[in-house]
Amino acid sequence: MSLNLTSAGLKLNSKQKRILSLMLLFSAILYLGFALAAGKESLFNAAAALGGTGWLFLLACSLGNYLLRFLRWQYYLRRLDKNLSRRLPALLHLDYYLAGFALTMTPAKAGETVRSLYLKNHGVRFNHSLASFFCERFQDLIIITLLASLALLNFADYRNFVFIIALVLLILLSTLRSKKIPRLLRYLASTWRISRLSKILEHLAGLLDSAHMLLQLRPLSTGMLLGLLAWSVQGLAFYFILATLDSPLPLTMALAIYAISLLAGALSFIPGGIGATEAVMYLLLSQAGLEYGQALAIPIISRVSTLWFAVLLGLLASLILSLRGITPSDKAKPQG
Repeated sequence: MSLNLTSAGLKLNSKQKRILSLMLLFSAILYLGFALAAGKESLFNAAAALGGTGWLFLLACSLGNYLLRFLRWQYYLRRLDKNLSRRLPALLHLDYYLAGFALTMTPAKAGETVRSLYLKNHGVRFNHSLASFFCERFQDLIIITLLASLALLNFADYRNFVFIIALVLLILLSTLRSKKIPRLLRYLASTWRISRLSKILEHLAGLLDSAHMLLQLRPLSTGMLLGLLAWSVQGLAFYFILATLDSPLPLTMALAIYAISLLAGALSFIPGGIGATEAVMYLLLSQAGLEYGQALAIPIISRVSTLWFAVLLGLLASLILSLRGITPSDKAKPQG
């Protein structure tokens, strides 16, 4: 992802600005459509029923999710760079982590790797920060698939969907934990005469070497535990929405609906899963017996308190860093 950087902070190039603008426009149209379909009164009543305390609880759960994921991120980077804590204060590191959420709406969340550019100012190698980002996303997929497996208890139609994804992820995990892939990539890099391709293969091999270290038993189990806690907290927030709006479902069913919706959004490859996540959540809530208006309103409330809250926090973190004169490194070329 190409980035133009200025002293004022992060500046997207014109193509990236167009993509973000289109995504924001698409999101606004989509949410307007959901709101109109649910009915203005139905949506406002659902939002009001939560009350100030309810909304604070939802945002607190989301914040708890982000903090647990930051602890995992920090733990991974410290595994790869033993002296990082001496060079980078924890609160500043948290600012960098949150700033990545400002670009969640970029394709495949690639914009979140802006953290790597901030961390480069502190001597963190790109293959270390990118490996941490990759392992985070990969583990999140595994954890959300585990939560989605609760659907086996309630949604027979989704059993094959969850089983196939779980099987693919297990195969990928086994492959990534092998040292053979980086060796093969380095062999191909030394064999092929195409300079640009050889460099890409070398960088990829370095990233996989770092990822291999993070996918060993101890860091993998620690990361999985923190990730499971983070996403369980977010799933409980979804359960709270249902209970507060007098649409109680069994906890296992609520967690499964939330997880399957996130999984569908991730596999759609649409930035932020916009549209796909909400649509699947609506379909599953309808299948669970919720009435039309609530089944449409609940996905909006859930996503406002998660996705859009994260984007807002990311923008605030980026603004704070910019006001402090802290900008991403302009040395955006990956280095091993």
